[in-house]
Amino acid sequence: MPSLSHAQNDAPIAPALNDPEIQITENIWIEMPDGARLAARLFLPRSAQHQPVGTVLEYLPYRKRDGYRYRDDVAGAFFATHGIAFIRVDIRGTGDSDGAIEDEYRPDEQNDAVHVIQWIATQVWCNGNVGMRGISYGSFTGLQAAAKRLPALKAIVSACGTELRYVDDIHYRGGCLLQAQFDWGMEWQVIMRAPPDPAIVGEERWRHMWQQRLDATRPVSIDWTGHQRLDDTWAYGSVEDDTAIRCPIYHVAGMLDCYVDSAPRLMERMPDVPQKALIGPWTHKWPGYPDPPGHSGPPSAAANGVPGPGLDWLPEEARWWRHWLAGEANGVMDGPRLWTFQATATPGEEFPRDTPGRWVGQEHWPSEAVGHTTHYLQKGHLKPQPAERERLSCPQSLLVGFSTPTTYSSGDPLSWWREQSGDDELSLTFDGALLTEPLDLLGQPTFHLRVRADRPVAKVFARLTEVTPDGQSNLISYAILNLTHRDSDRAPAPLQPGRDYDVILKGVFCCRRILPGNRLRVAISESWWPVTWPSPETVTLEITTGASHVTLPVMHDAVDTSMPIRQLDRRYDQSGLPGPPYHDRLAHVRVEGTHGRRVFTLETGSTHPEETPIAGLDTRMGEAARSRRAIREDDPNSAEMEAEYITTYQKPGWDIRLRAWSLTTSTPTHFLCRETFDAWENGKHVFSRSWQRRLPRDLV
Repeated sequence: MPSLSHAQNDAPIAPALNDPEIQITENIWIEMPDGARLAARLFLPRSAQHQPVGTVLEYLPYRKRDGYRYRDDVAGAFFATHGIAFIRVDIRGTGDSDGAIEDEYRPDEQNDAVHVIQWIATQVWCNGNVGMRGISYGSFTGLQAAAKRLPALKAIVSACGTELRYVDDIHYRGGCLLQAQFDWGMEWQVIMRAPPDPAIVGEERWRHMWQQRLDATRPVSIDWTGHQRLDDTWAYGSVEDDTAIRCPIYHVAGMLDCYVDSAPRLMERMPDVPQKALIGPWTHKWPGYPDPPGHSGPPSAAANGVPGPGLDWLPEEARWWRHWLAGEANGVMDGPRLWTFQATATPGEEFPRDTPGRWVGQEHWPSEAVGHTTHYLQKGHLKPQPAERERLSCPQSLLVGFSTPTTYSSGDPLSWWREQSGDDELSLTFDGALLTEPLDLLGQPTFHLRVRADRPVAKVFARLTEVTPDGQSNLISYAILNLTHRDSDRAPAPLQPGRDYDVILKGVFCCRRILPGNRLRVAISESWWPVTWPSPETVTLEITTGASHVTLPVMHDAVDTSMPIRQLDRRYDQSGLPGPPYHDRLAHVRVEGTHGRRVFTLETGSTHPEETPIAGLDTRMGEAARSRRAIREDDPNSAEMEAEYITTYQKPGWDIRLRAWSLTTSTPTHFLCRETFDAWENGKHVFSRSWQRRLPRDLV
């Protein structure tokens, strides 16, 4: 493919669904060994019935009939016009498939995936070679299937997911409870309890199927909060065996996404597996999809690649599939195995303009072109030599973290990293010298800290930032650790107050050029609200200088800066979208009360579903999400996390509304959890459940 060195603003357009070279089957049934039927939507090249082709499976709970139809239309049509079959299957208990679902990635779901792959491989239109693709949930299902070493599964594309569910999913990180768990829990609840489409399953069956799903309702966020350490709940669905996966993997990740570490980690863990990785400046998104035919105005919901620049991803993915599923010698495995976007500024500051920077390639990962430098923490400074050892106390503040509202950055710019100087003022900071030449970082910064706490449960949060001459602090990487998990996530142990511990925190993967005239900063705090739940008691955390340092991954050389995938420039800038509140750490935060006892409340979203017509159907779908996180500045157990999600489905004579809500608070010894779920049909309240639980805090 040609290299690009100039802007290319002509947005790609997806093939039309009525393209004569495409054959689309709206619904087919795949029968499982127990008689349950899974619903699928199939896109075929017209010639596949007499010339079998490789087939790509996307296996999701996100409703192929309506919820994700817009994205399947784009990907399915594209692959079919490039000689690849595409099939979207609703996981058991979701969409139009039989059964009920109780949680993520359970045994019946994974067993069904095995049978689906085997079924696909034997169809007349399939050449026996199957691939799996997916983003987020679909990444998980692809990695889990790959670990089963199925002969027919030849390769996968894994975007924005992880093979280790406890390490960097949205439930826990570093042994810390994440607020993202509650937001996702309510969204997941309404996904699991949505009814099938009567037009597919029949007017006689849909209500019975829906009732079966409603009867299976459980308090998912309460269940998750009951598992605060790495146990079988999180180990199941994780790939802990370094020899488990043998099929090729193409990783796609975003530098602003919480799952970014999985791609380089799997390349390190499984060096004998053919792997490629593409890591861009994006959030939890694909690199870039074409717009549907006839689209005008801002990029469509399927466009992705946000923040820009995006990449014209589907042609690259098609090359991958034609190589591994059809044996085509197209060079997709040639050149650098790892491509990363090296930013020179923070995406949130630039959007809707593209993030400035360049693409850099490494032949392999880990790369011999990356070395490491050590910077020691001294009082107020970062220096290359160790200093006299001195214990310094972190400021006791529960208000550090508003500049990084969540680990789970979405397409909503309100969730992106913001300027950090306000949080730095409430933290213990160490500044490096002014740089006289560019510093290129590629990899995971590692914080080696000697810490001491005066409580048995304490946390440490470390941030690496770039400080500009005007005092602006831009986030590069961060790391978090519940210190009771210092030795083990499976068997955490309380701290001995007053004792020193040497701990290691690995920061999230970064690729950044620090410009001359700027300096590096390490900022450390004990609390990181509203990202994680505070410790049970107010903690005095001390860091010993001289014995503490940060190790930086410094890139000395890049193989090639000629990105072989077409870049999509100014895609969002041209749309006139507003930028995020980059310089306002308290955007959408309400502050009430007297100083010293102020309550800080961050509330986003709404409860009014924005309804969207589903292309090609007489259906409208609506979604609304609301999140509220509040804390009083002098009390860690004043913390409240409230989450709510609403979905609606409407067609003539059929009106469904679902609502999930949760509220979590705490005492020093327990989490106090409430959760409700309600459903309406044609305006009538037809189902309601509520739960209230008091869960012991397990060193969290």
